[in-house]
Amino acid sequence: MSVHTVTCWSCGRTWEFSPPLARSELCLGCRRDAKVCLNCRFYDRHANRECAESQAELVKDKEKSNFCDWFEANAGHASSALTSATNPLDALFGSPSNSKEKSKMEEELEAFFKKK
Repeated sequence: MSVHTVTCWSCGRTWEFSPPLARSELCLGCRRDAKVCLNCRFYDRHANRECAESQAELVKDKEKSNFCDWFEANAGHASSALTSATNPLDALFGSPSNSKEKSKMEEELEAFFKKK
């Protein structure tokens, strides 16, 4: 029996499982549904229906477990919504390298938006 790896789209935790991944399976880290589009290797937010598998049926809620027969675990490459949202912003504005720099940035933002 082969062992597969999946990385949770939500929390980034990676774990191994023996296929098939049950529809009721939960992430070991955040306890969210594991058999979801966002954990599938075919998930592609730029593709038609956000799925690279052309024969797959439309799944409206990509975060909920489903009955898709085409599901294949993402093999350790999370398609985190948070990562996809922050990476372009980090590339544009730069990413704080340490917590001291981050807290300074937060203080400046609070001062800027503070009511006078």
